[in-house]
Parts: sequence; structure tokens; C-alpha cells
Amino acid sequence: MDKRVAEFVRDVAQTIVGVALALYLQDHPKTFDTAAGLALRLRHPVEAVEPAVKRFADHGLLRKITSGEGSYVCYALNRTPAMWNLLCLISESFIDDAETRKEIVRMLVSQRQQQAAE
Repeated sequence: MDKRVAEFVRDVAQTIVGVALALYLQDHPKTFDTAAGLALRLRHPVEAVEPAVKRFADHGLLRKITSGEGSYVCYALNRTPAMWNLLCLISESFIDDAETRKEIVRMLVSQRQQQAAE
């Protein structure tokens, strides 16, 4: 598995919901939505999507846009060439390479088990 993919899965995605968010953003790069809206699009509970969205924003993949004096928060893909290349690499690795997809899932399961043990 490419080192950048492994680092992304470990540090940013951290869950299958995080991977789903990355794949969605790569497929829909003009998305502009709230965490709740992204949860609906991904068909995952907002409680699972919101932490992933925040991690993506913290790592610079998403821009956080606040309006209404902070009462309304939307997110949009930070479409720099580096971010776009990373999302394309994640997508190609997960969708097109069955072995890498298995490795990613194993990583996510292992991380989850470690967190549960702590």
C-alpha cells in the first residue's frame, strides 16, 4: 500500500465512514454541505460523519465555512492539486485494487480494536 494512503487512513479517515467521505468527495468535488447533509448523502448517522468531517477540516482537506454568526457551518473540498491528488490516490487504491482495499479494511479494524482496548 502506498505510504500516503496508509497515513491518510491512519491519521485522517480512521473509520470506514472516513473512507466513505473521502470517496464521496473525490466523486463529488463541488460538494458544499453541512455535516448533517453529508451524513444524509453518505447514508451514515451524523454522529459518525461529524467527527470525520472535523478531522478532514483539521487536516486541510475540507474548508469550514461559517455563516449566521457561527450558527451555520458548511464544508467544501479544499481543491488544491495536492489534496485532489491524494483523494484520487485514495479512490484508486480502494476501488481499483482489491488487495489494497483489504489492507485498508484490516487497518481500520485493527485501529478500532486498539481504541476499544484502551
